[in-house]
Amino acid sequence: MSVYQHILLAVDFSPQDSQVAQKARSLALQTGAKLSLIHVLDNIPMPDTPYGTVILLDTKISYAMLETEKQKLNEIGDELEINPGCRWLIWGEPRQEIIRIAEQERIDLIVVGSRGRHGLALLLGSTANRVLYHAKCDVLAVRLQDD
Repeated sequence: MSVYQHILLAVDFSPQDSQVAQKARSLALQTGAKLSLIHVLDNIPMPDTPYGTVILLDTKISYAMLETEKQKLNEIGDELEINPGCRWLIWGEPRQEIIRIAEQERIDLIVVGSRGRHGLALLLGSTANRVLYHAKCDVLAVRLQDD
């Protein structure tokens, strides 16, 4: 088994994110891998932007919800000591954007949280499940318990 060089931690700002983040950080420290961070905005309106939907984290945007999301991402990034250039806040469909960034950045491991699903949620699938089946790199789904 090859040692991981670049790990992408995908967060959704749930209370269990710290559990997933610590697994990713631990793996990065054990393997000497670079650690990157992504959060995909799929629940707030997307502005019209001429240059795509990647949001520069140092840009001053007055949109209050966006500022809150940027602050959360930067708090996690600061806590994990992730270089600001390795943090992504992106509008879109989570599976697609996580996989796109993973391919763009030559990620060799994606770490995501996975909750047990039942009924309709099980049939529709989760972000973790979709990433697992579509990513070209390894995926670690950290099992989370629903509250």
